[in-house]
Order: sequence, then structure tokens, then C-alpha cells
Amino acid sequence: MEKNKYFKFLGVIFSVIFLWLTVMFFFNTNKTFSENENRYLEKFPTLSIDNILDGKYIEQLESYLTDHFAFRDTFMNIKSNMEIMLGKTKINNVFLGSDEYLIEDYNEPTKTENFIQTLNSFYLRNNYINNNLMLVPTSISINQDKLPQFASNYSQIDTINYIYKNIKMSSIDVYNTLLENNKTYPMYYRLDHHWTTYGAYYAYVEYCKHNNLPYLNIDDYNITEVTKDFNGTLYSKTNIYSYTPDSIYTFTPKSGEDLKVEYIVGEQITETNTLYAEDYLKTKDKYSFFLNNNNPLIKITNNLNNDNKKLLVIKDSYANALIPFLTYNYKEIHVIDPRYYKASITEYIKNNGITDTLFVYNMNTLDTDTGIYSIN
Repeated sequence: MEKNKYFKFLGVIFSVIFLWLTVMFFFNTNKTFSENENRYLEKFPTLSIDNILDGKYIEQLESYLTDHFAFRDTFMNIKSNMEIMLGKTKINNVFLGSDEYLIEDYNEPTKTENFIQTLNSFYLRNNYINNNLMLVPTSISINQDKLPQFASNYSQIDTINYIYKNIKMSSIDVYNTLLENNKTYPMYYRLDHHWTTYGAYYAYVEYCKHNNLPYLNIDDYNITEVTKDFNGTLYSKTNIYSYTPDSIYTFTPKSGEDLKVEYIVGEQITETNTLYAEDYLKTKDKYSFFLNNNNPLIKITNNLNNDNKKLLVIKDSYANALIPFLTYNYKEIHVIDPRYYKASITEYIKNNGITDTLFVYNMNTLDTDTGIYSIN
């Protein structure tokens, strides 16, 4: 008799939990974006005969249910913590380093030769101007002392050296300066895959030295912490929500600046006087604070600079933190993200009197960033 009461009690408890989770599921389906994972959630699949026959409907439905499971973030966090307790040192291709460092793994690239050929082809058409390539190693090369024991990785530096040896344009090595200055300032965020503003500054110095340009010393800037609540892409990948967030800093020349920044999308131009989009500091995607995220085309005019040099930066998102420093050296900086810019870059160079180009790519994008192959 007592046993029956016990099973009835359990049945009621499980029924209540099931009903509660079901109700919460329907409330949760209103969410379209996951702040923690910084991505859009799967939409409810469209029912069609083709989708059913090829199995896509079931796959999409499974993804939808997984994305909209009630308290998904909490369960994902519990899952990650349990994996850590079981001794895992790597989650979703991210090493769990010391001092709360999350470090993305790096695998041997497969498109190195294509990358070299693409840049050399670009150079042959535009060799009448000063062309530069800056390949940026990621945290795994600079913070090896933070990696868990026995973590192995393919050498980014070997790949960088091979590319530099085989390209026709000028190459700018930033590995040594990042490694050396990492002893004083963090060159990379702990919870995000980008370099910090400090890392971007020291890379800027190397660019200036390479091209015989003047540059401001670090003491010539007002350095401001704009947020101390940055949980980046690697935080989202690992679902470890207990780590201390990163801080983001800006460097503003003490001598002042007067900028005109134009974001150009087709015929539409949005003009501002700042390189920063403060609204992003209220969101999860705080790195987009730099240059208002990734845009097809940006034109920056420094009204305090009277020389005739014009720089074109062709880039991935790493350049967004670097470009504010370069405004000191050029009257105009034009920024093209070839993932989104679809017109001819060679024609753009001719039509806008570009004198210098700088390609900025981090090593993790050589295989994944298809935009670079559209530059020709």
C-alpha cells in the first residue's frame, strides 16, 4: 500500500515537471536569438513533401527542439561543468586554459596555397602601390603557457613564415612583439577569440616601423575602460558562465582627433564622427563596438592630417581594433570587408587614389573566410 502511494507521488511529481517544461517550452519559442551563444536560434521548419522525403524536416525539427528547450542555457552550463569535473580540458574545440583562459585550437590549414595565389594575383594587378600583409597569430601561439598539459597544436608560426616567404607583397611580422608585450599587457581576451586593443596597438607599431611612419607611444593615449562585462565567442562556445568577464579598452590620442566616418552600403551612407558604436556595449556582441561591426565599405577621413596618402585595409574582424590607431598616419583610410563588398577592389583602388594597402587576417580565418578569394 505504501509502495503504491510512493509511485503515485512520483507520478504526480513527474507529471507536474513535464507539464511545467511543456509550458515553458512554448514561452521559450518566442526567443529568436541566444545572447549567451551569440547566434540566432533555429526557426520552426517549413513542412513540405520534399523536406520530409530527404529527411531535412526531421533534422531541422530536432535542431529547433534542441534550441528551444526550456532553461537550455542552464542545462548547457551544467553539462560543461560536469565535463570539467570528469577531467575534460577541451570543449567544442576550445582548450580550458589556466587563469580562466579559453583558447581556440588550431588545425593545419588546407587552403594555404590558394591564399598565396590569391594575394600574388592581386599584387600583380596592383603592384604600383605599397601592398602589405599582416597575418596575426591567435591566442594559442602567444599564450602557450596557459594551455593544459599535453595540449598539442599545429604551428601557426610555420604557416605564417611559409606564406611570407612565398608572397610577392611586403609582409609584417607581429608574432615577436605580441609574444614580448604579452608579459606586460594581455594581447588577447580570455573569453573571446580576438586580440585586445593592447595587442592591436603593438601590431600598429610594427606596421609603422615597417613602413617608416611615425607613431604615438602608448603614453600618448588616454586609455579608457569602456566595459568590464565582455563575455565573448569562446565563452559562448564552452557554456562556462562562471568565468570573470573581460574588459575592453579604447586608446584616444591625447593630442585629440577630428574624424569623419562614413559607412557605405550601396547608395546609402551613414555618417558619424566616431569609430565606436557604443550601443553594442549593451549587447552580448561587445567586440562589434569597434567600427560598428563588420561592414562592406567604410571611409574614414582624418581632418587633422594634411598628407596625400590613402590607405585601403582589406580585412577580417581583427582589423576593427587596429584601424583606430592607423588614422593618425593617413588623411583617408578606406576599409573593405570582402565577405560583404562585391564590387571590383582593383577598380576601387584606381578610382579613389589609394596609395597603400594592408591585408589583416588572423590565422584561424585562412580556411574559413571565403571573402579573401573574391578580391580578384
